[in-house]
Amino acid sequence: MLNSKLSLVLAISLAIGVTGCSTLKKSTTTPTGSEQTSNQSQADKDKQAAEAQAAALAEQERLKAEALANANKNQGKNANGQNATGQNTDNGSDANNDSSNQADLLSTRLVHFDYDSSDLNGDDLKILQAHASYLNQNPQAKVLLSGHADERGTREYNMALGERRANAVQAFLSSNGVRGGQLDTVSYGKEKPINDGHDEAAWAENRRVEITYKANAPK
Repeated sequence: MLNSKLSLVLAISLAIGVTGCSTLKKSTTTPTGSEQTSNQSQADKDKQAAEAQAAALAEQERLKAEALANANKNQGKNANGQNATGQNTDNGSDANNDSSNQADLLSTRLVHFDYDSSDLNGDDLKILQAHASYLNQNPQAKVLLSGHADERGTREYNMALGERRANAVQAFLSSNGVRGGQLDTVSYGKEKPINDGHDEAAWAENRRVEITYKANAPK
């Protein structure tokens, strides 16, 4: 009789022990509702911070491009003023030269950048201004601005850098009156080099934005 009671007590104790361990395991492995909410809240905060940073960079590029566009316009006005007051100017010859220069600028479809930079170089402003003028005069013309980077750095970083470069060109053209519907952007990062070399000369060629006309290209 005593043995039966002891066996019953041991069985009950063992059952209670197993149940307690199972309960403890669940409590330690299953996150509470508050923990899940906290994790989701942190993910939302991280996403919002990344979006805010991207928006800030885009706005910075737009302001830089607008400042460059205004400076370029003022420089053009000063040059026109000097020509207007100059003497012995052959207007016919100047018109022919301007037309030839415009054609040369429009035939250039590449804009290059310094290392790890999305700032437009002064040498490229005339090229972009020529394309802006053409796009303004030809509303049916459309271009794709593809941003590229050299091979250094991670794929993700270079995709973002290529996007910033394309956005910088887009912002400059927009600041010069080009309609938004005429402009599309894409980034290829370091995936499509035009020079397969592994030196500074090759890298300089690959740090670029390509201007590709999708409709009504200059002839």
